Amino acid sequence: MTEQVLHPPGESAKRHWLWKVAPYLVAILAIGAILYRYPPATILAEMRHGNALATVPFALAAVYGSLLINATADTWVIRRVAGEAPYWDVFRGKAGATVLMLVGYAAGQGGYGVWVAKATGSNAKTAASVILYIMASELLTVCLLCTGAIWFGAADVPGALRVIAPVTAGVLLLFKLTGPLRLLGDRTPVLFQPWSKMGFAGGFGQLAVRIVQISLLCVLTWAACAPSGCPSPSAMMGHLPVVLVVGSLPVNVAGFGAVQGAWLLLLPWAGSGPQVLAFAVLWQLAVGVSMLMRGLPFVPRVLREISKKSEAAPAA
Repeated sequence: MTEQVLHPPGESAKRHWLWKVAPYLVAILAIGAILYRYPPATILAEMRHGNALATVPFALAAVYGSLLINATADTWVIRRVAGEAPYWDVFRGKAGATVLMLVGYAAGQGGYGVWVAKATGSNAKTAASVILYIMASELLTVCLLCTGAIWFGAADVPGALRVIAPVTAGVLLLFKLTGPLRLLGDRTPVLFQPWSKMGFAGGFGQLAVRIVQISLLCVLTWAACAPSGCPSPSAMMGHLPVVLVVGSLPVNVAGFGAVQGAWLLLLPWAGSGPQVLAFAVLWQLAVGVSMLMRGLPFVPRVLREISKKSEAAPAA
């Protein structure tokens, strides 16, 4: 008989509380470190000096353009793994569910996963596998673009990233290459079955669509930033993927936290720190408002769909 280690209820409650507050603490510390080096007054002065409204058209184009392209890639994955899903349903579901992205990347993907499960009638593990595949494809995309910018665009990034980006891209590409071979056969865990079900054409077709989407986002971000003295398109292509990865980590709250520190990687090309931070804040606000405008009209219907399907499940 094996010995079972029991943890006092108070210890579990403390651990749960710590996991909840840790992202806020990290975000506060990151923002505090940035403001210690760059006083708020200098950042606000740069914000007043810039033209905030000039970022809005680019933010709207980035948010709506990304959704149109992402919905295409996601529809392929959902149909092959979870069940039938019309393109415009995926468009609407992703727009409504990812309003939670404003709270955090994980919250947005979690909400989207719930919608996928309810909309297709699939179980939780299958829906989770869809979201895992989508997230892995996004990470592969940003790592590929970052690697390309480093190797061919001469983007100067921290030394560790020169190793991490290509290694991560290589591992995730290996999954796409070996997944369709079904090396484990029927023993493949549910969470990794999308790599098998997508096949070579589906997997690399979906990746190509995501590359177009992230490239468009990089170009539009550069266009919005250019008047503020931001870097060349190749430098933006090398660094914005890093910003996107840091922004997806659970150390940011409502888009603010460690991600502002990642923007400072642009400093060799982008004037002063206050200029970069001013643009980062204005861009985050413009993108956030655009995401609300994009998603709020669909939220009521998405919530009704989830509610109706969850109520119908016991009867089935």
